[in-house]
Order: sequence, then structure tokens, then C-alpha cells
Amino acid sequence: MTTCKVCGREFKNGGVMARHLKKNHQLTYKKYYHENILNSAEIPKCQCGCGEEVRWNGMYYSKYKPSHHIRIKNPWGHNPAALKKSIEVRRKNWKAGKYTPWCKGKSASTDIRLKEYGKKISNTINSNAAEIKRRSDFMRQQRISGALPTLYGKDSSQWKGGISEINNIARNDKHLYDEWKYPILIRDGFKCKECGSSENLHIHHNGETMSEIVKKHIVDEEPKDFELKKSIANKIVEYHIVNKVSGTTLCGKCHNKLHPSLNF
Repeated sequence: MTTCKVCGREFKNGGVMARHLKKNHQLTYKKYYHENILNSAEIPKCQCGCGEEVRWNGMYYSKYKPSHHIRIKNPWGHNPAALKKSIEVRRKNWKAGKYTPWCKGKSASTDIRLKEYGKKISNTINSNAAEIKRRSDFMRQQRISGALPTLYGKDSSQWKGGISEINNIARNDKHLYDEWKYPILIRDGFKCKECGSSENLHIHHNGETMSEIVKKHIVDEEPKDFELKKSIANKIVEYHIVNKVSGTTLCGKCHNKLHPSLNF
């Protein structure tokens, strides 16, 4: 049963009451709904938070715009088992060659579409700090979930036959930056301690040198196997973090004065 809020009469369903409203009160059900249920003339907004108005369904307003409920109620997208299976299937299909990127084998120098797309992305990212953060967070989540695996050794696009030195692998490690370099940069105010420049900043080992630390972790001679190099580099990174190796912030020019042969 439903009750007319204008006269108090009861009806078995909304359809019957709608006819009553039109005949006896000269009201459409939509106008009655606004005046007696919503108590507002405004059209409700989508509950996903997009701020867009929802549509009228004849007897009430939808809670969401079409398909926007997926943003809130997404059992598949919030299901770890389903996500894992999807990642496995996509990875299998990529390996089998079922997916072919449109840009495969092309470059900005040979394909105008790729060149223009690259410019568009660069302009968007470089002028929008929020977009930089969004892309960074997205890539991080992709790697954490396994959808975008981190490739090392021969699987990496930068593979050069395993000739990368342990020193370089360790220096370029993201964990080293996050846990050792970045805290030093914060401490030094993101400025060179010698000249005050904030351009091209490096972290200089002002106590135990990097070469001394590397030698501690190589027993005989530098290994040829890349995976072993990576393992040793990880230990070097952990050594910096655990032992709080002393470092200071220098710009490239000031760092070159201490290591002219390295040409920073």
C-alpha cells in the first residue's frame, strides 16, 4: 500500500496513485515526488560522486547514472581472485601472441601518429602535477598487482647481454632512492650543500665510498651472471639503508669536482 501525502488516501500501488494525483490534484507523479518526497525542486545527483544529474524512471530517480554504479559496486573489480585470474589470462594471451600492440615495430621517427601521441602525452604530463601523480600511482598499482611485471635481465627491453655493473644496478635501484637518497634530499632541503643549487642533484658518499661498499659484497671477482649481480646489488642497497651510510646532497657540477673522471 502507498499513501497520498496530499489527501491521505491509500492505494494498492504507485500506478493507481499516479492516476489519482492527475485526476484529483492535477499533479504529475514527478512533481508530486519533488514536492512531497524530495522536498526539493533539484534533480538528485549521481551517488558515485561524479556530480551529474540522474534520470527519472517514471516513479522515482535512479541512484546512479547508467553504468556509474560500477564505480561503487563492482564485485568483479574488487574481487582479488577474479583480478588474479584476469591477469593470468592476459599474460598468457600476450605470450601466445594473441594481442598485438598497434605501435609494435614503430617509432616516433617513422610513424606520425606515434609522434603526435608522444607530444600530447608529454605536454599533458609536464603541465599537470596531478596527472603525473595519477600516472605514477597507476603504474605502481599495476606492478604491485602483477599486471605489469618488472622485467630484469634478458627479459628487460634494456638488456645488453648482462654487462651492467653492480655499481650501476645498485645506484639506479628505486628502493635505494626511496629509503636512502630521498631522505637525504629532504634533510638538505633539495639544495646542493656546496653552492645551493637545486638543479641536477646527486647524493655523494661523504664517508664510506660506494666502491668500498661494493667491494665488501664481491668475494672474488665481479660475477658474469646478471641475476647474481642483481642479488649482490640488492644487498648493497640494504647495506646503505640498514647502516645509514653517510651522504650529502651535491649538484652535478660540485659532484664533478670530487669525481672528475665520472663526468656526472
